[in-house]
Amino acid sequence: MNRSRLSSAVAGISAAYLGARAVVLLANALTQPSLRAAAGTATETARDRDRARAGAGRGSSVSPASAERSGRASTPRVLLLIPARDEESTLRETLPGFLGQGADEVVVLDDDSADATRAVAEAAGARVLRGTPRPEGWTGKNWACAQLAAAAGHPESADRCPTSVHIEPLPARSAQKRAEVHSSWSGSREAHPTPGVSETPGVSETPESPETPALAEPSGIAEPPESARPDDVLVFTDADVRWNPGALDALLATLRATRADLLTVFPRQETRTFGERLITPLNDAVVLGSVPVALHGRRAPVVANGQVMAFTRAAYARVGGHAAVSGELVEDMRLAERMRAAGGRVVTARGESAIGVRMYDGYRSSVRGFAKSLLGLHHGSRALMLATSLLTVCVYTLPWLLRVWRGAGESSATGRILRLVRIVGLLDRTVSNLIVGRRRPLDLAEGLLGPLSPLLVLPVYALAGRRRVAWKGRAYEA
Repeated sequence: MNRSRLSSAVAGISAAYLGARAVVLLANALTQPSLRAAAGTATETARDRDRARAGAGRGSSVSPASAERSGRASTPRVLLLIPARDEESTLRETLPGFLGQGADEVVVLDDDSADATRAVAEAAGARVLRGTPRPEGWTGKNWACAQLAAAAGHPESADRCPTSVHIEPLPARSAQKRAEVHSSWSGSREAHPTPGVSETPGVSETPESPETPALAEPSGIAEPPESARPDDVLVFTDADVRWNPGALDALLATLRATRADLLTVFPRQETRTFGERLITPLNDAVVLGSVPVALHGRRAPVVANGQVMAFTRAAYARVGGHAAVSGELVEDMRLAERMRAAGGRVVTARGESAIGVRMYDGYRSSVRGFAKSLLGLHHGSRALMLATSLLTVCVYTLPWLLRVWRGAGESSATGRILRLVRIVGLLDRTVSNLIVGRRRPLDLAEGLLGPLSPLLVLPVYALAGRRRVAWKGRAYEA
């Protein structure tokens, strides 16, 4: 292929790819819920909590969330569940935010930490569980989350965790039954849409199959009849996620407004060093420009984020919980896929000013972290992973290299397209940052890294292509 044909091919591929991304970015900016957008409803919820707290009387030990629901004994609890392994320094920063949300229970599971994770969590006032040894075939996080789900809401279990978790099929719930579960905690008694008919444009709901695995049933914990209700709200969140004041209210308001069976949140990225800025914020750019989240109810690819995932206990049980994805390194995506296959509604929201996260502390840790999940995100296909890498190099890097080849014909139509895709490529990350609320000058300047970004990510692809991946002192088969 001569230079002219190469230039034409690169120009055509880049223009088509960036045009499609622009459409998806616009669609997500307009239709994806954000926790900041729910602030008005969250404020009303907070006022309700204040009134309930006042009604509880001075000196009452009732938590804000519990006080809010004190007038409705049957209303379930909100449980904030945090798996933690060697997170001593992280929890010192984030635990005050978790504990200040007014959840009925904040539970930290110490996953065989070698540092003072347990002591820090106990000193802060969280309920702390000591994790049991990880069974064969489980990833560390999935086993920790399964234990948290089994023990949360069981105060009588103290710091005990189940020693095994297995799936027990339960009768399938109808869409109407799921609506009753939602209304019991939200206070709404509105009728749920007919199965297969979406209440929200672009979201389709289908009846669930009786064959869908239902419950990850713990063994080793006595379960009193009233201690774990199907309409409890289970909120799984990573230890490094920063919950700002009112974040839980905003999340619950969004969960109620969207009638989600699974609400997953992408926190706003927090970066403190230049190394973090190189590739970590690409997480937002990839998600926002790749999948129109309004089509989650249809056959479009589904996206989810294990950093924040909220279910009712019934919805979590219906898809088998973490036991159903025990060995998956991208358990968030697999749980979302199972939820949609079961006829549930998956909603993806932006954390904006309510929820943030500092994922990694530099470039090297970013490479290791993204490599852990990259192959799973490509459904185990190394060929697809290679194709993705080549495509991004073609779209964002090659148009700048072709500029120095006079054969590209800068005055031709191909040349004009190449100039356009260079500009759009620079704006890509900047626009993504604007959408998620990262608007400081240095955040917007990350767009200048556009031509280099595919090259900076190459070590991630190389590491992800190995047969084994390591994370937090554990090795897993890729």
